[in-house]
Amino acid sequence: MKRAIGLILVTVACIIGFLTVRGSLPFIPIFGSSMEPTLHSGGLLLVNPVEPTNVKTGDIIVYNVPPMVRDYYNYPPMVAHRVIKVITTPSLGFRTKGDNTGEEPFTIRPMDIRGTVGKQIPFLGLPMLFFQSQQGLIFTIIALALLTIFLYGGEINRGSNWFHRGIFSPVINEGKRSNRALTRKIETTEKKMDSTEQALQKFAAAVAEYAQHLASHTSAIQGLAEASHELKRGAAEQNRVLATLMENMVKAGQNRETIAYIREAPPPAPEKPKPEVEKSTPVTEKTPQAAEKPFYKALNNCVTPGCARKRPPTGEEVLVKTPRYV
Repeated sequence: MKRAIGLILVTVACIIGFLTVRGSLPFIPIFGSSMEPTLHSGGLLLVNPVEPTNVKTGDIIVYNVPPMVRDYYNYPPMVAHRVIKVITTPSLGFRTKGDNTGEEPFTIRPMDIRGTVGKQIPFLGLPMLFFQSQQGLIFTIIALALLTIFLYGGEINRGSNWFHRGIFSPVINEGKRSNRALTRKIETTEKKMDSTEQALQKFAAAVAEYAQHLASHTSAIQGLAEASHELKRGAAEQNRVLATLMENMVKAGQNRETIAYIREAPPPAPEKPKPEVEKSTPVTEKTPQAAEKPFYKALNNCVTPGCARKRPPTGEEVLVKTPRYV
């Protein structure tokens, strides 16, 4: 209740100030120093109603300035100046001027007169003068909005929540469901990441253990590699020595067999002189093959009485006399 009363009072004050500036109320704020020392700026001036026909020269009248004249001469909406001349022909009119300024460039019509100057209250017109400026109007609107939000913030909040629930409820519910699903997925992913991290830790421990075993066996493997190289070199050297021995043994065996063959071979028979063959003696025809062999050739040439005909040597006899090579 108190909040409502405060807001109403502030609103009424703003409305009164606005109407006062527009000349709708029986008092106006005094603006400027054109009528000093009679009228002081910042005071509140009460307006006494008067008939235009009763206005005389020397009276201070309050009149409205027409919009066209106000825009052209840059005058305020309402002015209080002293009458210096009353015009009666061809129609009633008034010429005015300020005590500290010159004469107005326009004639005051009877319909624009509000009244004459009455009592004035000092400094009470300053708040109302503030409403004449554009800054004052903007300030007033912002102040009223902030005051309303301050006084009725809770109600406005509840109303906005109801408005949001009514209009954006499907979107909000869908967002909540999406958030819950996303939360579940995140939890599941975190669990999988934990299990994966544990597996990686186990794998890292196994790799470290294998690295230790590998480091312990590296020296043994290097020793085996060196031993295998030594064995290869020894085997190559042994094969070379064996090859040399075999060559020497083969050479020695060949020499022994040659010597034995020379010792066992019979001395060659002395060549006998060939007997002269008589021309009348018929020569036995020989086959080309028998004539070509040395044995048969010697046998055929043996014509002397003491030459014994021998048979050709057999294969065994030839093999016995032939040296064997190992």
